[in-house]
Amino acid sequence: MIVERMPDVSNLSRAEKMLLMSELWEEVARDEMELPITREQIAELDRRMEHYRQHPEQVTSFEAIKANILAAKVKA
Repeated sequence: MIVERMPDVSNLSRAEKMLLMSELWEEVARDEMELPITREQIAELDRRMEHYRQHPEQVTSFEAIKANILAAKVKA
């Protein structure tokens, strides 16, 4: 694993690790053209979109998910 070659990462707090992960993800996202999408991935996305079009009632909106999380947080 890469982390084993970077022992300082193990010494980071959870918050620092999350920040590092976020910064790494942002860097990867900037270079998205270097990560080509495969035909299989495109086919899977098409399949999922078609399923959504045929069964929109099976989808939970982001707003509903967020409300459920916030409600659970208040109960805890």
